Amino acid sequence: MSLRINNNIAAIDSHRNLTNTTMNLSKSMEKLSSGYRINRAADDPAGLVISEQFRAQIAGLNQAIENSEGSVNMIQTAEGALNEINNLLVSMRELAIHAANEGFNDTAQLEADQAEINNAIQTIDRIAANTQFGTKKLLDGTKANVASITSSNSAGISIVESGLTTGQHSVTATKTADATASLNITSLGVSLDSTVTPYSLTEGIHNIDVIQASAGASKTSDSINILDAWGNGLEFAAAATSAQLTSAAAIGAAATASNAGTYTVKLNYQESGAAVTGWQTLSIDVTDTMTQAQAASAWNDAINNNAALAGRVEAVLSGGNELVFRSTNSGAGYSLAIEGFSTDATTGWFSFTDADARGISSNEIRFDLDVAKLASSISATTTITAGTYTSLDALISQLETDLAGDFGTAAAGVNNIAVSKVGDDKIKFTLMDEGSDYSLQMLATTTDDSTSARAALGLSVDTVAVQGTDALVSFDNYTNTITAVNYNSTQDIVLANKAEGVAGRGTVGITIATASQGINLGNMLLDVTAAQFDVRLDSGPSTAVTAGVNTVVYNADRSESLEINIDLTSNGGSESINNTDQSLVFQIGANVGQTAKIGLPSMTASSLGKNLAGNMFLSLANIDVTTVQGAQDSQSVIDAAIDQVSTIRGTLGSFQKNTLESNLSNLRIASQNLQASESSIRDTDMAEEMSTFVKNQVLLQAGTAMLAQANQVPQVVLSLFG
Repeated sequence: MSLRINNNIAAIDSHRNLTNTTMNLSKSMEKLSSGYRINRAADDPAGLVISEQFRAQIAGLNQAIENSEGSVNMIQTAEGALNEINNLLVSMRELAIHAANEGFNDTAQLEADQAEINNAIQTIDRIAANTQFGTKKLLDGTKANVASITSSNSAGISIVESGLTTGQHSVTATKTADATASLNITSLGVSLDSTVTPYSLTEGIHNIDVIQASAGASKTSDSINILDAWGNGLEFAAAATSAQLTSAAAIGAAATASNAGTYTVKLNYQESGAAVTGWQTLSIDVTDTMTQAQAASAWNDAINNNAALAGRVEAVLSGGNELVFRSTNSGAGYSLAIEGFSTDATTGWFSFTDADARGISSNEIRFDLDVAKLASSISATTTITAGTYTSLDALISQLETDLAGDFGTAAAGVNNIAVSKVGDDKIKFTLMDEGSDYSLQMLATTTDDSTSARAALGLSVDTVAVQGTDALVSFDNYTNTITAVNYNSTQDIVLANKAEGVAGRGTVGITIATASQGINLGNMLLDVTAAQFDVRLDSGPSTAVTAGVNTVVYNADRSESLEINIDLTSNGGSESINNTDQSLVFQIGANVGQTAKIGLPSMTASSLGKNLAGNMFLSLANIDVTTVQGAQDSQSVIDAAIDQVSTIRGTLGSFQKNTLESNLSNLRIASQNLQASESSIRDTDMAEEMSTFVKNQVLLQAGTAMLAQANQVPQVVLSLFG
């Protein structure tokens, strides 16, 4: 053992260990008291770097959470205002439907509906102008992504919604197919004109309804008595005659003693289809000095004393030596019958056999026609072929033949007047050409009276011409009037869904069939395929676009988009676009570039329901329900506005749910996990550190004791001096 006093190595060693123990104990106490494993960079340089990065990320995540929560409140503010606008639009739609009930409403009711609609429009504008979050207005259009076409726009492209970045862009539309159309039926006398391209009609089904069929001018007779009570047919001849019953034998110049006696006859009479009078018994007394004229006078006295026959029947001498009973009026409207003649004279002066007779009517009727195939209106007298007609069908057949001679069109080989039977006892004369451009008028003949064919057929003289009936064809609720439908001709006509000159007027060509059916009542469906285009945004991939249909097109990497609508009459073309993105931008992540944006378009009335194809109103701000067409078009504009508002609400709801709220959940999870990671790096494990602390306490005590013992060792050297 060596003993040295200048350097107490044992003491130095004990001091060194004690110093280390003291330092470790101090660090342990610092960790236990602060709760952090890393209190300075020296504790864990790498851990400090990582934990500080985590801390920055956690702080960013927590702020992003606050940002998202605030953003949700802003979106809900905008959506609440849109909900109120939607409620106003629903009320306006009810008013428009009420106003469309034209048959019920009067002017005051329509004006009241319009006044309430005007007030709702003002309220919508007020909501759009005043909705704000803090001082930031949301629905006035200042937070929209606005794109405008800066070129001539000969391609007819409308921008519905922009998803472009601020700057210059281009869009090119190449037409690939023209518009076409088809009808579901052709049984109403109408078919499509294949040579005419549908003009300005939207894609889909359109309604064509014939609400009034075309018809030719017509004239219908009264009931015709084709047979009288005794089966005699209707007879026409050049001159009218009365019903006549002639004595069977010639009457002598004067009666003789053997001719004297009582003469009795039974007469029956029928007038113009009325019931017969029944058999009327008439008698005269003949003296041996009576002349022919006195005999006729005696019979007339007997007739005049009979109430059923007075004024209707008369007795006359014919040819000077024949006694005749006849109707006082000429024409086929009068019939007479006789039976049961008798006399008690020794030698009959005259006699009658059982017989019946009907009068004859003159055979002329006269019409004035105005039809398509005649250069001008024509008046002509038609002579009905003389004869006796015992059936209405036979008479109609003969009338068709006779009328064709006077009113037929030789070049066309058709008759301009059709004759038909109505029921069992009437005849109807109808123009073959239909519509109000053509007319039919029955005129009187030169000797027109009760003896004429016109009277026998129960036809009246017309003071003015009877016009045909126009076809009324509704095309998408707009009524087209067709005033001329020409028989045996092919006609091409344009149907329109708006009045000429009204914005958005659409048309389609129809062909009226070459037959006598004209245009008949019924409904048709017009299936329109609008023009097709290939559209490219900023030279990106082509997108198929149908004219009149809102479609979204994308750039090459689909990072930007543009919703467009191409005019129904467009032929395509290229246009330049200037875009200004004023969308609301939200920082919803902890790092640079982790943002989301949403544009809020203007919700003013002038921005809603804009540019509807075939509609007279430019926007919701212009609607007017005081007319029938206005009420219909107003409904379409309001429906479009409701779709717009609902779409924006849906977009806001989707942004809130899928972007903000979903992101909030993700942010909270990320923040929690990052804090757990940061805690594992930087926080003290208290149990472990307490064990270290206790160890260091024991070492401190042991080191102190050993240092004291080491300091005692040099004193042993003093024992060597004793």
